[in-house]
Amino acid sequence: MNFGIFNLVNRRGRNQDPGAVIRDAARQTQQAEQAGFGISWFAEHHYSNYSLTPSPLLMIAHCAAVTRCIRLGSGVVLGCLYEPARFVGEVAYTDQLCEGRLVLGVGSGYQAHELARFGVDLEHARERTDEMLDILDRAFADGVVEYHGKHFTLPRTELSVPAYRKDGPAIWLAGNSQESCAIAARHGYPLFSSGFGMPIKVLADVRGHFESAWREAGRPAAAMQYGVLRFGYVTDDRAEALRFADNAQYQLRLSRFLRKGQTSLDSAFLPEEPFEGEARPEEIARRNPIGSVSEVVDKILAEIEATRPHHFGFIMSMGGMSHAEIMRSIDRFGANVIPAVQKALAAQGSAAAAQ
Repeated sequence: MNFGIFNLVNRRGRNQDPGAVIRDAARQTQQAEQAGFGISWFAEHHYSNYSLTPSPLLMIAHCAAVTRCIRLGSGVVLGCLYEPARFVGEVAYTDQLCEGRLVLGVGSGYQAHELARFGVDLEHARERTDEMLDILDRAFADGVVEYHGKHFTLPRTELSVPAYRKDGPAIWLAGNSQESCAIAARHGYPLFSSGFGMPIKVLADVRGHFESAWREAGRPAAAMQYGVLRFGYVTDDRAEALRFADNAQYQLRLSRFLRKGQTSLDSAFLPEEPFEGEARPEEIARRNPIGSVSEVVDKILAEIEATRPHHFGFIMSMGGMSHAEIMRSIDRFGANVIPAVQKALAAQGSAAAAQ
């Protein structure tokens, strides 16, 4: 089991300095490396306080210089927004800067307003992303790519800077839909699914769809990898746990607002609008690995049993939580949660082997 920290790099209050939020995310990645996390992910979003990172690759390149062994992932780059010749070159270049630690998470996006800024219609985002994945596969297969598709054309191009490893960086696909499951299976990619505020059964169902798509693609079951993303926070203070869950609820409200299909916004600071059926902070804290060490360990083990992931990612930096609080949670996760989970999983494996 591999654990990751997910950096949405969001900004809840106007009094929060954007530059400080960005710099704190890099420091939290350094701390996650010290705590024993295997990967630090960076989102891509544009022109709202939902997330401040317009270029995961730029952030990854920066963090590559201040870390030594933690893998650095895009969670995700929006493949539909890029021009292929530049994108392929920058991915390979970033992989070299990371000395092979790059994990290229790719997704098609859901926010119509940010796609519209790049002249991309949400209706075509999945098709464009799937074509970009074909281009990446071909480029890293032998260092040469030529592509003529519906949305993208790339004349024969040889990479002057290859990826760090011959077969290129690991590529993951993010998504929860059956279409995403099918695309990931066709390419042979791991699937990374988010379950913010949702019951764990949602992610268990996604895994079931992915397993079916993987089999239909004729791929060996042992090669399938599945990752999940949840809110996660370690504290013995119940009020602090609920404050984190309140910040998570705020983020869920922004995400729901951005799913309305609007192609323009009145402000980069989004309105906080409750929505029908939303989970209350108490419910978010109950559903996610939020709470004391023992509570978080028990919840993670229950979720592992339900979804059988290879990778477990956590959003710990959320809304108005302070940098010091986030760093403390990262430390306790590394010192107490990861060892306890690994010990429990090892014991379960030994018991199964003895039967």
